Amino acid sequence: MPHDLVINTSQNAYRLIGKTQLPTSGTFERELAYAAYTGLSSVLLPEISESDVEDYARMLLAQLGSHSNVLVRVRAEADGAWTLWNRVRMLCNHDPRLQVALELSSGPLDMRQWIAEPVQLVMLPTCMFIGNKTGYPVLRKEHQDAVKRWMQLNVAFVVSHVGSAEISREVFYRSTSDFATYVRHLWGTLETQDEYAMASDAYHDVLQAPLQPLMDHLESVTYEVFEQDTPKYAQYEEAVYQALVDRQQWGREIVVAVVGAGRGPLVTRALAAAKRSSVAVKVFAVEKNPSALTELQRKNAKVWGNAVTVVFGDMRTQATGVAADILVSELLGSFGDNELSPECLDGAQRLLAEDGISIPAQYTAFVAPLSSCTLYNKAKAYEDTQMETPFVVNFNAASVLAAPKMAWSFGHPVGEISASNKHNDRKCQAKFCISQDSVIHGLAGYFEATLYGNVSLSIRPATHTPGMHSWFPMYFPIKKPVQIRAGECVSVSMWRRSGNSRVWYEWAVVADGMSSGIHNINGHEYWIGQ
Repeated sequence: MPHDLVINTSQNAYRLIGKTQLPTSGTFERELAYAAYTGLSSVLLPEISESDVEDYARMLLAQLGSHSNVLVRVRAEADGAWTLWNRVRMLCNHDPRLQVALELSSGPLDMRQWIAEPVQLVMLPTCMFIGNKTGYPVLRKEHQDAVKRWMQLNVAFVVSHVGSAEISREVFYRSTSDFATYVRHLWGTLETQDEYAMASDAYHDVLQAPLQPLMDHLESVTYEVFEQDTPKYAQYEEAVYQALVDRQQWGREIVVAVVGAGRGPLVTRALAAAKRSSVAVKVFAVEKNPSALTELQRKNAKVWGNAVTVVFGDMRTQATGVAADILVSELLGSFGDNELSPECLDGAQRLLAEDGISIPAQYTAFVAPLSSCTLYNKAKAYEDTQMETPFVVNFNAASVLAAPKMAWSFGHPVGEISASNKHNDRKCQAKFCISQDSVIHGLAGYFEATLYGNVSLSIRPATHTPGMHSWFPMYFPIKKPVQIRAGECVSVSMWRRSGNSRVWYEWAVVADGMSSGIHNINGHEYWIGQ
């Protein structure tokens, strides 16, 4: 209608979504141009037709420059729906302005396939709703769960009253209709999270550079974030406690050295473990960060009753004068060894008594193929070099395509240590069979650690330590996304290499003749400084 073409404010333009004719029609270019003129945030395209996918994609790609977001309408229940969308996406060179308006149905939905796609609008046809006892429209439990998961991805919702082929009336979720009111009700039933979980949510799909605490001095606020992870430190305390109980028959003072002590949370936990076990201890805290040292000295005087010997220096070279029975560290990164725990503990091992133990005793890196259009587009938006750089990411709009598999492990203490550091080099090749048609955009990395005995820490999904939030997974991007069909297998190769006071990772993905190429060869884009 003519009055629908009048948009008075930029605020209205931001809230509205335009709707175009078929891309093959002569008005398509004019409609997109007018949408750009009015400042509409998004334009909704018709459903893809299998008979003219290439023409659809060509006209779309030719016009993408005139608008920020173009929503391709996809009916989730249609045969080959994801395949058609993927063909258009590939023909348009993975353009980040190309997004999805996903129309659900009353049938089942495989969320795994769509959660990794750039879905910005979810359309809920009225046929999905059933009447409750009072006749009020509600969704079945499985559809409620799907809608709530989309809500966590901050998509917009449309309730659509569907005719034979076209939408005859669309009501946005802010409407006063009963259907939309119910959708708003579902939003209100989302689980309330604690403040730390809410803080973690703020980092959903945010690409963060991994820390380099060996090369850089951490800031106080970074230490503070770590220290708020109560489950992590509770596990450390339990590990020290069990180690002390196992040694209480020695009948002497047990020497505990906390290396890389930071602001002292592990020192506090070691003292608490000693009190619980009634074992006499002598505690050392070794730290190279001069600013953190000030906090250690303050705590020793005000909190620990001068029960701790604070030592300033690098654990790899600084002496304590006493052989430690228990060496405690928190040098683990999201991929286990990516903050150079092996290299640090190699040097600190000389502080251990011959029969001394390390907490952690062992840690393992895990890897899995990952699909996430969102993460791929974010990495691609940086300079091209960032596609060969791993990131720490709190995955949200991402799908891990198979159960993670072991990449490699490190254990402490170790035997003879090579001066060349080559003993810490690793490599792995893992094969994953994929259950649905997918596009691989990179690799997900996790770790598990054994602290002592049966006490562990993990961010691997299957064994994740409950409530722990110190670490997000790693994301290793690939420059060329790799397509794979359901039932096919993908080979993942990774290397941990070292040289010239640096450590780096290299990685590659190969599937059905397609290859991502080897990334970060010789650490030419990303490395960790020793």
